[in-house]
Amino acid sequence: EGRCLEDKLDAYYLYVTILHVCEERDEAYITCREVLSQLNQIIPESIDTRKLIAMIKETGDMLGIMSDDDLLVLTQELEMCRVFTLKFYTLLTCIAYWKKPEMMPFLACRIIRFSLKHGVCQDSVFGFVLYASVLCQQCRLPLGIQEACRVGKVAMSLLKRFDSPEIVPKVNFAYYGFVAVHTLPLQICADHLRKGFEVGMSAGESATFAFYNSIHLIRVALLGGENLPTLLKETDYHLEVMTRFRNKLSMPYLSAYRETISMLIDKGQSTGPKISYAKLEERMASNAVYAQRHEETVYVSRTFQSFWMGYSERCHHYAKKLLEMQLLGRHNKLMILFYAALNAFRGVKNSNGNGSQFLKVRTLYKDAISALRSAAELSP
Repeated sequence: EGRCLEDKLDAYYLYVTILHVCEERDEAYITCREVLSQLNQIIPESIDTRKLIAMIKETGDMLGIMSDDDLLVLTQELEMCRVFTLKFYTLLTCIAYWKKPEMMPFLACRIIRFSLKHGVCQDSVFGFVLYASVLCQQCRLPLGIQEACRVGKVAMSLLKRFDSPEIVPKVNFAYYGFVAVHTLPLQICADHLRKGFEVGMSAGESATFAFYNSIHLIRVALLGGENLPTLLKETDYHLEVMTRFRNKLSMPYLSAYRETISMLIDKGQSTGPKISYAKLEERMASNAVYAQRHEETVYVSRTFQSFWMGYSERCHHYAKKLLEMQLLGRHNKLMILFYAALNAFRGVKNSNGNGSQFLKVRTLYKDAISALRSAAELSP
């Protein structure tokens, strides 16, 4: 037993972190909720969609009336109990990423409101960046994404006030994986995701977030045109480290991108995978969140490789499947629209092999132009 509240909270934080790293998410989520309830922070089992939308809007209104300078001068004078409250909020959010992703916007709003009321610490930065990533995923209007990018950029400036390596993997993953890809060159995002991985591993922080950076690093580097043989070596290194740490969730995602890199180099003749992850993928398929995200990753990879290998019908097939997904990531959707529209100019044939589907893809051209025009407004 701890001698004081701070000792007990520290012990519980370590316990839940270990559960999370060991992928015991059910117990980790329940324990984290219970600790927060003891800190007078009641987390509902679920939240109504309309209430969540209203909460996101209210939080946005609160941030909208604050300038960048207002956010940067928020007080850091927090009682230790409140620091732990934010730490457990951040930890619960990390667990919810796989356990209950629908709760992440709610938790991000809670972190922001708590920080605006009581002051900020390093975990507040993650809350701000997470909120920005939620807006980037859900907002349909360019102005909303611009505001998300503003909040995210200010949060990264706020991060400089805290000399704490352990928060870097989480923040870099959320910001450079979901927010900055809309405003910065992909090469810059890849560099920071690489740093997120390196800092996460060297700091001894949860290896899970180091590996989340790995997945987005390889994806962004591939889309950004990095040298393929060099990228293949880096991917193999990340897979080797994941295998060593037995990080089952991340390996199949990275292997999908590795397949694409290998196919683009030599069609996998001499660069094919040394290890098959098929059995692991089958075991993980029972997790609905994993299954949906993995399917998206595989389809994105195959759309990309099919386009560059000249398989127009196959590219059209996978792009169509992706664009029919309701939960398709915003940046993935933007990339797929771009490649699908270019691919359509190759004259994809009808099922009987005659004629062209040009009339059927006019809407695709319009959607692609509209999406790319909005994306161009966000670029510096």
